[in-house]
Amino acid sequence: MNFTVIFYISLALLGALLLINAKRRPSDEKTFFDRILSKEIRGFLAIFIILHQTVITMVNFGVREELMKEFMNYYYYGILAVAFFFFSSGFGLVKRWLTDKNYTRGFMKRRIFTVLVPYFICNYIYLTEALLGNIRYGNHFSFTEVICAFFGLFLVNNQMWFAVEIMILYVAFRIIFGRVKEAGKGIILTTAVVLIMVAIGFLSGHSRSMIMSYWFKGEWWYNTILMFPVGMFYAYKEAQINRIIRKAFTAIILSSSVLFVLLDYIHRGLVEKQIYYIDDRNTLQGILYRLEGLGEETIYELVFIILVITIVSKVRIGNPVLKFMGKISLETIMLNYLMVENLYFIYLKYGIGVYLPAVLISTIVVAAFVYLIKNLVLERRSGLFDGDVR
Repeated sequence: MNFTVIFYISLALLGALLLINAKRRPSDEKTFFDRILSKEIRGFLAIFIILHQTVITMVNFGVREELMKEFMNYYYYGILAVAFFFFSSGFGLVKRWLTDKNYTRGFMKRRIFTVLVPYFICNYIYLTEALLGNIRYGNHFSFTEVICAFFGLFLVNNQMWFAVEIMILYVAFRIIFGRVKEAGKGIILTTAVVLIMVAIGFLSGHSRSMIMSYWFKGEWWYNTILMFPVGMFYAYKEAQINRIIRKAFTAIILSSSVLFVLLDYIHRGLVEKQIYYIDDRNTLQGILYRLEGLGEETIYELVFIILVITIVSKVRIGNPVLKFMGKISLETIMLNYLMVENLYFIYLKYGIGVYLPAVLISTIVVAAFVYLIKNLVLERRSGLFDGDVR
């Protein structure tokens, strides 16, 4: 079974997953984007990220892009999925704070530990794998590297970067919104923190290795994070923004669709040009190249989010599969690389038709297992198929 057939089968399954139980939204609903919906969309996007990471890994392992053809489309859109993760996280935090001024009490266990526990579980999985690999291939890490990796200060696998950043943002939110009385001021201060994080990543360049990488090495650390304060702002001004969307729905959906297609074309060109890798130094030319990439991608992500919010203003989506995937979305995006890489032998022996389902199924199973362990550690009673989406 070739890549083209697999691409259209996977695209059809993704479409079906999104549209199952979808309904037209009543026109009198005042709110159409909430925490539950955002988690279910994130569940859908977690599956998309698995496909995205699969393509990246296959390219890194030497599979020719010409061979993958249409399947390469998954390569370009991972940035949008991650941007939405940040957007919905920022939205959810401010939304809850606005309705519960005591929300920051117990915040560490409720939100930060929810990321911290699976982060360290996944970190030790990757560290164990790396140490076993050293034994197998005769490599070694320094004592300092192992200690730093043990405490999560070095990333044994750079795919864990999202968990690090979201924890930093959660800590910043807890400090800022635990003190401020007005959401607008809190959003401004959080945006300042985000800009500092962007600046650090922007000037840090890339790691020479995906193993034992420092934090903030690589453009993925900063080219989606600006959507976090965008989500916070939407939660703060939700009523006003929603009124604009209702009144100008046709104009917004048409203009954002056209703009999205145009920006998608430009973005593909930047990716092919490897805009962030042309000059990794902090020279004027290197900085300008990175600014070009960051500027275009930020607008691209913003238009995508506007498009999503506008669509869900008319369509209500949600089903048990999306709810389930929403619960384990964080674990999924942290563990997908483990399965993509370690099951690559299946592709070499049986092809993409067997490899891709194996990656999807195994990633979901392992992510669900880590989710259950997290709940045991945090003493939560909700299972995989019951209770709220967390």
